[in-house]
Amino acid sequence: MEDNDLDINFLIEKYEHMRALGRKMYFDADEFAMLAEYYNAEGDNEEAEELINEGLKMHPGSPGLMLMKAKILVYSEMYQDALDYMEWISDEGGVDLALLKIESLLHLGNHDEAEKLINSMFKQELPVDDLYFFITELGYMFNDVDMFDRAISFLEESMKINDSNTDAIVDLAYAYELKGDLDKAIEYNNQLLDIDPYSYDGWVNIGKLYSMNEQHDKAVDAFDFALTINEEDVNVLKMKALSLYLNDNLKAAISLFEECLQKSPEDEAVYDSLLEAYDAMEQYDKMMDLIDRREEMLGSEGIIAKRAFVYISKGDYERARQLFNQIPETEKETLDYFMLEGEFAFHDEDFTTAETAYMKAALASPSNEDVLDKLANISVAQEKFEQAAVYLEELLSIAPDFPTAKSRLAFIRFEIGSKEPFDKIMEQFSDQELRDLLNLITGNENTDFSDYSREKILTQLNEARENRVLFKNIKY
Repeated sequence: MEDNDLDINFLIEKYEHMRALGRKMYFDADEFAMLAEYYNAEGDNEEAEELINEGLKMHPGSPGLMLMKAKILVYSEMYQDALDYMEWISDEGGVDLALLKIESLLHLGNHDEAEKLINSMFKQELPVDDLYFFITELGYMFNDVDMFDRAISFLEESMKINDSNTDAIVDLAYAYELKGDLDKAIEYNNQLLDIDPYSYDGWVNIGKLYSMNEQHDKAVDAFDFALTINEEDVNVLKMKALSLYLNDNLKAAISLFEECLQKSPEDEAVYDSLLEAYDAMEQYDKMMDLIDRREEMLGSEGIIAKRAFVYISKGDYERARQLFNQIPETEKETLDYFMLEGEFAFHDEDFTTAETAYMKAALASPSNEDVLDKLANISVAQEKFEQAAVYLEELLSIAPDFPTAKSRLAFIRFEIGSKEPFDKIMEQFSDQELRDLLNLITGNENTDFSDYSREKILTQLNEARENRVLFKNIKY
């Protein structure tokens, strides 16, 4: 055992013995600081603060104890109080004091002052160990305030000094994920697994990243590795099942969702996922059976609406309406109720009522993908193309891969005729998607545009758009 381990263990034993006896304790300033650091690391901030205050009574002006008090203020998110207090601490705190000041300034939104202090520290030509500690901690801090580019720049510099710091690697993967650069996030997560191939969190995280990156086969493999380490984690089973579902392996997904339901029969999310999977396979009897099981386990609230949705999926609007009329008053201000109301009105081509109902649904569940999709369809049916485009753009911002949303927005922009918005959505299409779109717009479904360059396809599409605008102007 290291000498410092012996020292701290001896100090802790002595301190707790004296405290149990109610005796007044005496330690030198460094010992008070060591004890406070220990209890702070254990999450006992109250004990740490008591030690610091007691120590400062005996050793007023101790830089070490004053630094610890500043740390407690920062950990307690009392950033302005921490900055005010640190004005009384000498600069002997070095890197630690500078980091506490920078953290407080960042959380208070005073980024310019934080940058000045960072630059002043770099001018000091810090020893390598201090420099590594400084830039690594800066990376963590910038991640905490969602400044991911700055976090990445510092953490990648720290990796040049030490590329085996797993905490830094985790934070780098996190920063790239939040920036939307999933390939880099996956790269760093793989680096973490190279260091620790049996990291449960590492396999779970990379499974999530692969799934977000639409690499569902790899996501399933990653979740399988995680499950070999902990086979009882239902959340990972659910994520694996979802990856199977997104990879169009519906039978395997359903089997796994059913296993999840056996392990966690009160998990509402599993029922919803299973319903969606059975719906995709048009297994309506199994949907009804699942709803019955849900009612038995979780109660009757919302059950009538769910059964009505099944009948709509089957195309039996008459039976769905009968159930809709049975929904109790207490459930008539819910998302499902408004969506059913809107669905019936849309089916009856009462677009005004349908729009009102889905607007209520949007208030009940903001940024709901299905609601935005329906509102776009209703707007198209009313030839309110600009409004439909707004809904589809919002939908694509939260669900870029929502089925048919991108192509529908392209058609709407084509119909509206404005060049810049049309060109903007075209930028999101691959070359093959542009060829398919040109086939549909021109009606030449059997024409081979494979030898067309992207520039030539876009020229043809814009000519078709201009012709459409000219035709509408002549017509109206």
